[in-house]
Amino acid sequence: MIQPMAVGSERMYCGSRPVRDPKYLRFIRRQASVVSGFGGCDPCHTGPHAYSQKASDLDVIPLTRKEHEQFDKNQSAYAELHGLDIPALIREFNDTYFGEMEKRA
Repeated sequence: MIQPMAVGSERMYCGSRPVRDPKYLRFIRRQASVVSGFGGCDPCHTGPHAYSQKASDLDVIPLTRKEHEQFDKNQSAYAELHGLDIPALIREFNDTYFGEMEKRA
């Protein structure tokens, strides 16, 4: 006979908290836009943008203010239009940043 599982008092679903890293955002601001190549970029969060939601600071790409606004209107269409592989770009920026951090340590 199968015994029912005990129900604990802890939360069943614990959403992960997004990483907040001001140093990483400064690093992204120093990069050229992945679309136009211009400097003076915003860190553009690429994940969820619903109310009270924001992607991790480690999931950003550098875009100019105008590009950022266009990206936020329709992320997937913008990425397709400009041929952006968002996950690959995020990995590349993360690898570069954390590689620099390891060299300094």
